[in-house]
Amino acid sequence: MLTEPNIDRSFVEDQIKLLQRDINCIIDQDRNLRKQGLSKLQDFFKVKSNASERIYIFDAYALKNLLRVFEDQVERNRETGINIVLNYLDLHDQHFNTETLRLIIDTIINRLNQLPFAETSEEIRLALIKLLHQIQVKHIDAYINNQQRLAHMIGKVLQDNFPEVKKDAAIFAAEISKKLPIGEYMGEAVKSLNLNMQHAHTKIRKATVDSIAPILLSRTNGTFLEIVLNNLRNLSLDKSSDVRKGTLIAVAELLMHFSIQNLNSYENNLILILMNSLSDDSKEIQNLAMQLLDQIGLKRQKLDEEANL
Repeated sequence: MLTEPNIDRSFVEDQIKLLQRDINCIIDQDRNLRKQGLSKLQDFFKVKSNASERIYIFDAYALKNLLRVFEDQVERNRETGINIVLNYLDLHDQHFNTETLRLIIDTIINRLNQLPFAETSEEIRLALIKLLHQIQVKHIDAYINNQQRLAHMIGKVLQDNFPEVKKDAAIFAAEISKKLPIGEYMGEAVKSLNLNMQHAHTKIRKATVDSIAPILLSRTNGTFLEIVLNNLRNLSLDKSSDVRKGTLIAVAELLMHFSIQNLNSYENNLILILMNSLSDDSKEIQNLAMQLLDQIGLKRQKLDEEANL
């Protein structure tokens, strides 16, 4: 429920008199009126003065119609709608209306949660993923009650044919997994990542392997490691040294932070990946593998000592 903050009522009333027509126009049947209305709203929410009042106007007056803009038939209008939301986020210092952000997240998920995507533009899909990322940076609580649908959506966008969407979706999946216990719902996402580990583009393989550890560590029983283990081995031999390094770091993260139960199941397979890299063609990667093995050895020694106390 929207609470009314301590705001300048006269400013709000004056601005609504000027803006109400534009708010109505953004869902008009006439595409030119929609475009004009969105342009006026974007100009309004770009201004940083009277931030609390502008936030209130967005939440109380503009949000409902603006969410419908995400389905506008005109790509440029959808892009402007996203930019208005970004302007809205920039107005905040720290206090966000969680319900507003949840409604925005729900709208984005609905555009991306099934194949073929409701959002037909590759560039807009990329912009939506970037917007989701900005929301999690600013207010992670907006995601708490929607983790299962979000994980399902991530699994779909990781299958996007557009490489930039794959890459940014992997980055977003990793960041959200560091902050929320979303891993139990990420089975489809891990399967999608497993396919992307074989992608022709180096940047996709690198972003994918970088996301593996955060996602697997957000799940308590480590079941999903079985899905990607073979491709982790393959990526430790990748033609790209950046991908090989990323793989070793991911493997080390799992070994350093998995539970004892997971270590008992997977430690040997993961250690072998690091040991094989001691003979890598790159001296830098050889040294990295040795350094990581030393760190893991010290961690395991500490765990053993604690178990014997």
